[in-house]
Amino acid sequence: MITVYEEQRNGAVAETIEHSHASLDTCVEVIRRMDGFICSQVTIRYMENMIMIGGGSHEFIVTVETSAAIHNLLGPLEEEDEFVEITVGGQACEFPQKYIVSLELIESALLQLLEGITAELNWEIIDK
Repeated sequence: MITVYEEQRNGAVAETIEHSHASLDTCVEVIRRMDGFICSQVTIRYMENMIMIGGGSHEFIVTVETSAAIHNLLGPLEEEDEFVEITVGGQACEFPQKYIVSLELIESALLQLLEGITAELNWEIIDK
């Protein structure tokens, strides 16, 4: 079962909208609504995994937490010295450029994580 938690902000106040028994299409639809302001954080629970997506519009970060490790999806640019400011959960944060991914990469990651479809993705894995 897939559950999607969509955070909607009104200034400093956040409301979480839960989408129970969600499909892959629902996940993508919710992520497409992320604008980096009102909605800048979506969390997807699938089995024992938490998939966290931050940002919006055309710049996102994706982190997957499992019982054994944390996986960060890596984008095509791996400049460690360059930082990009993205709003996640209403907070402006700076992330290394290597973590910035497009909506297309998120869709590929969701196909891999939720549907088991093999995708050519690069992940940074941090053991717990």
